[in-house]
Amino acid sequence: MANVRIDQQGVPKGPVYEWTAPVLHRSGITAVDASDPEGTEGAVNCAGYQCCQFNITISGTDFESLELQVLFWNQRQSKWFGGASRQLTATGEHALVVDARGAIIFLKVTAFSGTSFNLSADYMLS
Repeated sequence: MANVRIDQQGVPKGPVYEWTAPVLHRSGITAVDASDPEGTEGAVNCAGYQCCQFNITISGTDFESLELQVLFWNQRQSKWFGGASRQLTATGEHALVVDARGAIIFLKVTAFSGTSFNLSADYMLS
């Protein structure tokens, strides 16, 4: 029999989308990433989960736009592959949901327009 999740009353659960507690992914980022990370240290391991939600906080001076890209780790080739990107045009709090499907992922800052910015990002898995 398949591994079935059971609720507190002993009833089998169907597909349930419960999120893990938030965990810090990156903080104090004030510059565009010059290159992809060297390896997977600091990346988000989504093994056993379908989605990753990044909760991103951005502040800045004369902020115009910031572009983020999700990177996916290819274990056979030991390198990152660029996924979708998103441009943010305002400071504040933003959420970005990634269909990770168990992959190892990393949130990369690829472009910035303005005077300065400060970014931090938490993640939750489901």
